[in-house]
Amino acid sequence: MRKMEVLGISLQDLTLRESMRKVEQFFRDRKVSTIALITMKGLIAAQDSPEIKNWVDSLDMTVVADADILHAADINYRSRIHDVENGEFIAEFLKKLVRQRKTVYLLSQTESQLKKIEDELTAYEEDLRIVGRLATEELEYDDDFVINDINLKAPDVLISNLESPKRETFLSDNHMKLNVSIWLMVRADRELDKKSKGLIRQVYERMLKKWFRMRLDRYNEQMNQENEQNNE
Repeated sequence: MRKMEVLGISLQDLTLRESMRKVEQFFRDRKVSTIALITMKGLIAAQDSPEIKNWVDSLDMTVVADADILHAADINYRSRIHDVENGEFIAEFLKKLVRQRKTVYLLSQTESQLKKIEDELTAYEEDLRIVGRLATEELEYDDDFVINDINLKAPDVLISNLESPKRETFLSDNHMKLNVSIWLMVRADRELDKKSKGLIRQVYERMLKKWFRMRLDRYNEQMNQENEQNNE
């Protein structure tokens, strides 16, 4: 595992093998362990928001979801770039769940987001054992109802695509109440399948990469200026 910092945000970078070992450890620990897919857009949001930065810092495991983040941290190993560009973590994670007959609960804010994440996950693994699903905003459930429903279904894994700030507040308020081994968090606007991209998605990702690089250049310039001032 390598530790790195991008846009002032501390992250872990684990190889695919290391990440799967850690997942196995989380299952053995039998306590709520948090994992999140970290994207360029998410890092920009974390740089702008102390709440999101604190959320990232609180995670038990971060999984880099965009190769540009690795490049920004000067991690350019071909195997790591390949794994990130092809979304190998989510593919291997879901395979493990199916092989070990782990159960999954899906949590979103809207029905459309719930359908999106379920369709994407079952496209990877159609035999995924989904024992519960809930869209919080459609029926205006409060957190206690959500927690009770999750714990009643007793899944091994909670997978959510809640939006910020609901994601951060739900984690801080309910983390210790959940009876799951792993809580995997992904962005609501994130396409999990990285192998099939339409034209609109490709254009969007090119724009996002330019935005990310611009923020990197600005941040690095600011850090250089501060270092120069400290050395005077």
